[in-house]
Amino acid sequence: MEETQNKILNRREFINAFMGTSILASLGLFFSYFLRFLFPPIRHKRYRKLYVTQTKDIPSGKSLKVKDLKGQSINIVNTGKEFIALSTKCSHLGCNVIWKDREKKFFCPCHDGYFDAEGNVLSGPPPKSLSSYEVEVVNESIFIHVDEVNLGNA
Repeated sequence: MEETQNKILNRREFINAFMGTSILASLGLFFSYFLRFLFPPIRHKRYRKLYVTQTKDIPSGKSLKVKDLKGQSINIVNTGKEFIALSTKCSHLGCNVIWKDREKKFFCPCHDGYFDAEGNVLSGPPPKSLSSYEVEVVNESIFIHVDEVNLGNA
């Protein structure tokens, strides 16, 4: 009889130890994810250089509309001094802006918003400038730097 009680106590001790260890491991895992949620790791944005066209294809004061790897439209503008790449989405409600050659401005037809050639708000309800992309000109070729983080979710 004494032998069976020793075996039962040993089993009980084993189960208690196993459960305690499991609970500690679960709490440790929970807190590691909780800390990762509170303090996410810093990820540097990765960019991909996307060929657009040759400089001769966009005369001074003109604009060229292209699509990035996600299918979003981008306007490449030749201001006469430099090439600027701007999103075609208005910062107000996301309507497509149109480049007006004569006025050298972007126009948002939804609420009569105007942006200059650099994408800065001139008038209307847009709260901020158009989103811009970095432009690089190499040997008369125009490249834009597009964000690579969410390419798979396009």
